[in-house]
Amino acid sequence: MTAQKSEHAAPYALLLLALGCAAPSAFASITVQRFGVTGSGQVVEQVTLVNERGMALSYIDYGATITAIRVPDRKGRAANVMLGLPTLAAYESTKRRHGAVIGRYAGRIGKATYTLDGRIVKLPPNAKGLAIHGDPAGYDRRVWRRHDFADLASIGSVFQLVSPDGDQGFPGRLALRVTYRLLRKQNELRIEYEASTNAPTVINLTNHGFFNLSGAGTRALASHRFRIHASRYVVTDALRVPTGGLASVAGTALDFRRGAGVMERLAQASPVLGAPAWFDHGLVFDKGEGELAQVATIDDAASGRRMRISTSEPSVIFNSGNGYDGTEAGAEGVAYQRHDGFAFETQHLADSPNHAHFPSTALRPGTPYRSVTTFRFSVF
Repeated sequence: MTAQKSEHAAPYALLLLALGCAAPSAFASITVQRFGVTGSGQVVEQVTLVNERGMALSYIDYGATITAIRVPDRKGRAANVMLGLPTLAAYESTKRRHGAVIGRYAGRIGKATYTLDGRIVKLPPNAKGLAIHGDPAGYDRRVWRRHDFADLASIGSVFQLVSPDGDQGFPGRLALRVTYRLLRKQNELRIEYEASTNAPTVINLTNHGFFNLSGAGTRALASHRFRIHASRYVVTDALRVPTGGLASVAGTALDFRRGAGVMERLAQASPVLGAPAWFDHGLVFDKGEGELAQVATIDDAASGRRMRISTSEPSVIFNSGNGYDGTEAGAEGVAYQRHDGFAFETQHLADSPNHAHFPSTALRPGTPYRSVTTFRFSVF
């Protein structure tokens, strides 16, 4: 393996990727560069990993944010398939949480209140009276500590963060580790989450990345086909807070068990998608609790790229890039428009602390939290 830390130099593999070539190599590489300084004066670095097959993965310390994933298409041409922003200032000002780690609790908690072990916990409410994504001081807004590593099978980085007792209103001091691991000989990213607490609390972590397998900055979601192994979806109220119901996807626009396109579904009137139609729904996977299993395959007919997702999480928030409105330019210099990407946020169910029949998100001292999600890229 080769490793560099430089303001300007890039390894040969990165040069080829910049030219649009997937560059298989006998060596994997780790490059670290200064990305910027936050408004509060914290230096932020960007790490770029390149494996032996030419896949490149980039991320920054701010929010433990993935900024780019470059993989080849069916003709061997590499492109970035994750939507991202051009500067640290853009990441600090965005409300879209591009590629960042979300916590302490991803998703909504109704009335910003829950009860655990007989204790009522009140969280900071937003304008709608609920809690979401750890706002207003989510983990996506913090500079994480990082150390890089290389082993026989992979290269990557471990991000660490301590969330003190009372942070975001949650009880318990939480020690977090998030590992980004790129396999050397296979185009696969593994995200590994770990946490421990000194007092009973709840936790729900995810990555808030948006993908476009034709390449970030292209208007090509119509060429994507999604197959998701989920037979139920989470029923929500007008504020999109779960009611406690888990309904069958059969006969609805949320049924992707045999594969379907998102744009064709959005073009059809469907009560479950609302008006205007969009996807921002919790789907419950058909697998054992805690089992690491493949849950989705996404194919892009335009590029021939395929992404297979496996996770130990029980559900996903599947979002069709509804919030993009042309006001935010991506790293490619192109303004992102509505449905220019999709999110596949593996996690536990929203509002789980208020629904005893949902998979538990409780975390107690002496029992560590662990979660794994993998993204494997290939062509067809």
